[in-house]
Amino acid sequence: MSVAWGNLIGILIVLMLISFIGTWVWVWNSRHKAKYDALARLPMQDEETLP
Repeated sequence: MSVAWGNLIGILIVLMLISFIGTWVWVWNSRHKAKYDALARLPMQDEETLP
């Protein structure tokens, strides 16, 4: 393997780590709490009360 492949794989891993951390921060953002709470209650609702 050449040095270029090692650099390319290293850059890819860093990009994947940044995207994972960005997704994690976006999901745990407090402004999404109301939407996630509503989605968590969805399986417990009766079919008649669904929109």
